[in-house]
Amino acid sequence: MNENNQVNEMIESEITENETTQNVENTEALEAAENTESPVSMEDAILEEENPMAAKRRKWSAFVEGPAADFFTGYKLEKMMIDDGSGNKAKFSRTKDEGIKVEYTSAVLL
Repeated sequence: MNENNQVNEMIESEITENETTQNVENTEALEAAENTESPVSMEDAILEEENPMAAKRRKWSAFVEGPAADFFTGYKLEKMMIDDGSGNKAKFSRTKDEGIKVEYTSAVLL
């Protein structure tokens, strides 16, 4: 019975050490995230307040030219079409010289 108690104490000690390590890593990650500056500039924030439709167009174009283009090139696709369901569409295709052609539209209700 004494050996079982020692084994249990060792296991509990190891679990506590692992939890402490994990908590420290999580805390460091949160602090790093809090210390990063927001990518939105003051000028963008003012424009978004004044014209929310223009801000939506900018967000769509930023998505198309950023993450969507990265996905297209990362997976070496030949053609790709995306549609957000709100009228915004984009079409990617490869050119003969391995360039990327992107056509995108943005629908706005007035």
